[in-house]
Amino acid sequence: MSEHIVFLDDDGLAPSTRLKRPDCNHTWQQFAYTHPEQVLEHLQDATVALTCSVPLREEHLRQLPKLKMISLALTGRDIVDVDYCEAHGIQVSSVPGYAANTVAEHSLAMILELFRRPAAFTRLMRQVHAGSKPQQNIYFNHRIRDVRDKQLAIIGSGPIAVRLAHLARALGMQVLFEDRGGKRQGPDYRPLAELLQICDVLSINCPLTPETHNLIDAPRLALMKPDAVVVNTGRGGVVNEAALIDALLHERLGGVALDVVEHEPLHPSNPLFQLIERDDFLLNPHIAWSSEDAMQQLMDSAVDNITDFVARQDSEQRIRRA
Repeated sequence: MSEHIVFLDDDGLAPSTRLKRPDCNHTWQQFAYTHPEQVLEHLQDATVALTCSVPLREEHLRQLPKLKMISLALTGRDIVDVDYCEAHGIQVSSVPGYAANTVAEHSLAMILELFRRPAAFTRLMRQVHAGSKPQQNIYFNHRIRDVRDKQLAIIGSGPIAVRLAHLARALGMQVLFEDRGGKRQGPDYRPLAELLQICDVLSINCPLTPETHNLIDAPRLALMKPDAVVVNTGRGGVVNEAALIDALLHERLGGVALDVVEHEPLHPSNPLFQLIERDDFLLNPHIAWSSEDAMQQLMDSAVDNITDFVARQDSEQRIRRA
């Protein structure tokens, strides 16, 4: 039996990514991008859907009776109505852990920029070259701090969080994890309120769940040191963005770095853009996951998940016929 596989959004791939095909009998169709109103049209004959970012909700899925499998080129599965899929026999696979190193490295790069400010000083040199800032013998325009011996608090305990802890400790940082209401025990875990009060860096590396939505709100930000920094490469909704903006504008934080926001993709009207000219604010368009190495691993694994699904399906059919 041949599977009809539809790749909904290949514009999510870097030009360097080599997209292999599943090792099974199949037909293949791919689109640059699939808008919500195009989902049914693009998937009408599909038995397998491959997506990097296109959401597949119940209103789509219930009109796609041929669909048997969704392969997500993602770590999480929140863009799919998984409960509906489980109830109707649609297999959903993702690629957990593929971005552990690349997101951890990006988190660390953001921490280093907020502490060392190399990009901020480069912008200053551009202004000096353009004549809009005076030439000086020594420049103290931006505060520079070492990360050695600084306290890093990590919300999360998955592969990304563990890899970030490893990298940070190699630089001499002290690392502790949030204990999630006493569910995790050990010398490296602390209650959230305690962590917020002692940390120099708060790194968000956890999924967005009902438990973590707005976990870092105004009262919790108020517990932090006025020169502490917040780095979020997890999910935007974990941090209340209005409270974060207010804290930075009123100098109650030493810096903020975001790779994720609550409403993506980033729209120019997002209130976060009122901070965009600040040198203590970094805003990236959800790209921490997308190093060339990580993206190749991601797509290879997403396609392998399709091959494995078809192989299991064929094996089950042979057993039933035997």
